[in-house]
Formats: sequence, C-alpha cells, structure tokens
Amino acid sequence: IMRQVAYVMAQTVAALARLEAMKAFNLERANHGMAPGYGESEFEQVILDFQLGHNDVVTLLDRG
Repeated sequence: IMRQVAYVMAQTVAALARLEAMKAFNLERANHGMAPGYGESEFEQVILDFQLGHNDVVTLLDRG
C-alpha cells in the first residue's frame, strides 16, 4: 500500500504544480486587463488528468 500512497502523493504534487502555473497565468492576464486563460473546467480537468478523483484514489488504494 505504501507504493500506492507514494504514487498518489507524487501525482498530487504534480497536479498542484500545474494548478499553480495555471493560476499564475490567469493572474498575469488579469494584470494586463485580459480575461482568464483557464476557466473552471480546465482546473477540474487537472484532477482527471492526474487520476486524483475520489474513485480513482480509492480504487488504487484498494489494490494495495
């Protein structure tokens, strides 16, 4: 199970890095009076891209 937990943690860190980059991009655009480059659906997609949804994590941990 430790391997699965480590994997989820690594995916979480990678997802957070992507989210912070997206937030920074949106802030930069806002500072220049532009509309955000990323909307809610793009932020939610990160959870899917990194397989961090509730069911994804539970399924992975059940395999351990």
